Amino acid sequence: TGTLLLEREDGTLRRLMVAPISKAGILGGKLLGVFISAVVQFSLLVLAGQFLFNVDWGREPLALLIMILAFSFSITALGMLLAALVRSYAQIDAVSNLVIIPLSGIGGAMWPIEIVPDFMQKAALFVPTGWAMRGFHDIITRGLGVQEILMEAGVLVAFGIVFLTIGVWRFRYE
Repeated sequence: TGTLLLEREDGTLRRLMVAPISKAGILGGKLLGVFISAVVQFSLLVLAGQFLFNVDWGREPLALLIMILAFSFSITALGMLLAALVRSYAQIDAVSNLVIIPLSGIGGAMWPIEIVPDFMQKAALFVPTGWAMRGFHDIITRGLGVQEILMEAGVLVAFGIVFLTIGVWRFRYE
């Protein structure tokens, strides 16, 4: 998000648009870089957890990879949506914290979702982190595999498609 906004503020994005590439190609390249970065960071955290702290990530690495890809896509798309809704880099600094922290709490990334009241558990179904935490718990603590996490991964991809569609539609290049 920040990269897109800085490039828009600095005029770099405007200069890129004179290149023989479409707006979709420019935006797609930027988002692909962010997505790959998210997947690499997440994978490094998984590997560090595995080798430094003996974290058991479940029996099916493919299920874990699917969840990492789906969650990274939804969060990258959320970043695109935020980039489309704010006007400046300074705004995204504040807004990102106002979005990320509540989404983490509501979704169960800060504490077990099972310990919160029913209405909070239901609210978790309306945020990507809630579905990501369900999928990761299915893999890690319940020992489930690919078939059992397809719904969670699918919902994350659906969140991503909605976020990305709105973000691309609303994004201002200038």
